Amino acid sequence: MINSKIETRKLKSERGYIAFITLLILSAIILLAGVTLALLSISQAQQSLAAEKGEIAYSLAEGCMEDALLSSFFDENYAGGTTSTPEGSCLISVSKIADNWVLISTATIDSGYKRRIRVNILRGTDLQVLSWQQIE
Repeated sequence: MINSKIETRKLKSERGYIAFITLLILSAIILLAGVTLALLSISQAQQSLAAEKGEIAYSLAEGCMEDALLSSFFDENYAGGTTSTPEGSCLISVSKIADNWVLISTATIDSGYKRRIRVNILRGTDLQVLSWQQIE
């Protein structure tokens, strides 16, 4: 009878340990899943912010390029330069071979996000855009 009570207590004790270990394992799995989900959310937010900043920088580069094209139309000695705006800054560089010009607009906004656009134009009595492309 005493052996029976000891075995019963031992069995209940083993069941308690099994339940406790199972609870610990499930808690660890749930915690790991939560941390993974949080890290994925943070990564997604960073990628979204980078994409948004890239679009803003590209829009700024396009705007500066349009200003540069207008300036090059009216001034055959146009040599580019730097422009600052509330959104960021632009650097326009111009290289010329006769009437064939290459203009590069580099826009930089906060935290170093940059976008560059290269435009090839033929400048004569009018202005003809030969190519317009984003470059790395």
